[in-house]
Amino acid sequence: MAGVTGGAIVAHLREIDLATAVIGAPEPGAPIGAVATDAQAGPGDLAWSRRPGAATAFRGALLICSPEAAEGLHEAPASGVTVVVSERPRLAMALVVARFFAHLAADAPAVYADPATERLVDDNRAWVRNAVVGRNVRIEPLATVGCSGMGYERDARGRLVPFPQLGRVVLEDDVHIAAQAMVQRGAIGDTVVRRGAKVGPHVNVGHNAEVGEDCLIAGHAQIGGGARLGSGTVVWQSAAVANGVQVGAGAVIGMGAMIRADVGDGEVWVGNPGKRLR
Repeated sequence: MAGVTGGAIVAHLREIDLATAVIGAPEPGAPIGAVATDAQAGPGDLAWSRRPGAATAFRGALLICSPEAAEGLHEAPASGVTVVVSERPRLAMALVVARFFAHLAADAPAVYADPATERLVDDNRAWVRNAVVGRNVRIEPLATVGCSGMGYERDARGRLVPFPQLGRVVLEDDVHIAAQAMVQRGAIGDTVVRRGAKVGPHVNVGHNAEVGEDCLIAGHAQIGGGARLGSGTVVWQSAAVANGVQVGAGAVIGMGAMIRADVGDGEVWVGNPGKRLR
């Protein structure tokens, strides 16, 4: 939708009763042109956050945030910045994007550093969209790269509302995506598979995850949205790393382990629930 303004977004949030408070005033007629993470937002950008204190460092145009994220904002934000405080900021963001920015979710062709990779993708009947693909990348038959993830938020009636999936997948050089693996596009921002990482068959890498350099993820493992795997990490078959979990460099996650807590560098975790072995 062309010509979306901060004022129109604030008015919509008030109309649907998801604006507890508005700090600052949108510049009349100033457009909101893009959606970004709160940390990366710049002039003209819309973002959301639940991160405590996020509003004090926000440099975009309009931030939808929780009361905790607005803590420390004792005075009006910088010129050109508006902060909308909401008890349900993730739901508010989902509804705003659906209302004003649904076009940003459209699939876009992948960008390949090497045309030979694109030909291989076609030959292997892989589905690759919304992605930046580096050199010497192998994408095996029926792999999926850049699809939307399973992001939802419940509204006041308990119905599931899709959270926007607008980002990309970045596959750096020397990455291997095995047959029937899936790497989801970022919701807002990117999902990144770093140089030399290997993603096994039937693995699912969730939205906004980061797989570090030279990681090995064996078949049927699940990497949750926003999880971070440090360089050289090994995740063995059928293990699961929960959303947002940080796994340190050189760590090993045992076969079938369910990891819901952060893992330190070089540690070995096993079991369900996951526990440190050594």
